[in-house]
Amino acid sequence: MNLKVELIDLGPCKKQLRFELPTEDVDAAFATTTKQFQKQANLSGYRKGKAPIEKVQAKFAGEIEGRVREQLLNDSYHKGIEDNKLRPILNPEVEEVNFKKGETLTFIVTVEIEPAFDLPDYKGLPAERPKVEITDQNVEDAIEKLREGRAEYQDQDREVKDGDYVNVSFTATSDGKPLTEFSPTARGMTEQKNMPLHVHAKAKDDHFIPGFTQKLVGAKKDDQLTVEVTFPDEFHAQPKLEGLKANYKVTVGQVKEKVLPKLDDEFAKAWEADSLEKLRNGVREDLEANQKGDANRLVRMQARKVYADKLDFEVPESLQQQQLHTEVDNIVRSRRATGETEEDIENAKDQITAEANAAAIDSLRWFFAQRQIAEGEKLEVSREEVVRVIAMQAQQMGKDPQQYIKELAENDFRRIQGRILEEKVIDLMAEHATITEVESPVKEECTDEDCGKDHSHGHSHG
Repeated sequence: MNLKVELIDLGPCKKQLRFELPTEDVDAAFATTTKQFQKQANLSGYRKGKAPIEKVQAKFAGEIEGRVREQLLNDSYHKGIEDNKLRPILNPEVEEVNFKKGETLTFIVTVEIEPAFDLPDYKGLPAERPKVEITDQNVEDAIEKLREGRAEYQDQDREVKDGDYVNVSFTATSDGKPLTEFSPTARGMTEQKNMPLHVHAKAKDDHFIPGFTQKLVGAKKDDQLTVEVTFPDEFHAQPKLEGLKANYKVTVGQVKEKVLPKLDDEFAKAWEADSLEKLRNGVREDLEANQKGDANRLVRMQARKVYADKLDFEVPESLQQQQLHTEVDNIVRSRRATGETEEDIENAKDQITAEANAAAIDSLRWFFAQRQIAEGEKLEVSREEVVRVIAMQAQQMGKDPQQYIKELAENDFRRIQGRILEEKVIDLMAEHATITEVESPVKEECTDEDCGKDHSHGHSHG
């Protein structure tokens, strides 16, 4: 094929290819294709494959021309891409095709390609790893949590005390208006039936609204009372209620007291340990494994972030636009979840677009870089690995793994395969990171099983 290809640079990820194929190559392709048609042709008066070439040309002119055109465009395009070492990402735009038997074939292709860039070094990335240190106090705290898990909540026919658990029903207003008029997403703080709450005499410990349960101390079952509260200046559960004064009409329901099981060998047996000592040893091992896992996850996160920050190259425009839509959707969803109105979101449109655009570029740079690393390191994902992940997902959803695998499209397979491959790249970075051991951050000890839970909801207890 005596093909001439001129490459024109339209940008880092956009190229134009101008093709020219001489008449003799075009005519040769017509001759070959016509002979192929002749071999298969069934024309009346002639045995199959024996019809004169002129008759075949006359009968199948349109089909022959169509096939030659498709074949020459395809072959020329692929040769042009290969010779210029281009990696297209989408179907090309083909324009200005001049194609006719007895004439030179010319056409233009505009194509978006994968970015070409120097891959920064991905080994030796700096990361800090907390030392794994389990104290006796850590073990005792964990044992206490196990006790909490086996606690019984016994009904009491007495006044509410600090530390009790009560069910309450309420309606809430501010200046006579329901709280949902101030924050439409605050339905759960405006009206509830039999909502379980943990009573705290100290306002700062309250997991509902600071100072709310403090005012239930001394009340009895079926009492009706008015609780006045002022929402804190920082109230992340419902930012639109910050600083607002509210009136709660409350009916007290069941009053319960928490009773913890005795800490002895019998308790240990409930956790499949022969004795309390063995339970402590098992808990220590679990805590160590968890801490190691957390430390390794931290190294992986740092390695990925440090590496992503090193990447700086142009990305294909069409992919950037696609990813931009995804990132905008993510940001808008996140803002709605924090209680922002459509008007708030509309007013922040420019800021959201800028944020989303930066995220889209970062995401695509990381995608191309980690794929190049996987290729260089010959990292691969087998079908078995994908099936294992799918089976775990099916189990979590309570579905039959075999049935679930059948339901998934090829795209889902590729997506999961891509995710596993990305994890392997991050593992590789973490494995070769330059680690600095640091002291473990001191966690605030939790003295109550409500710790760490969403403070805008109640918690039920059996």
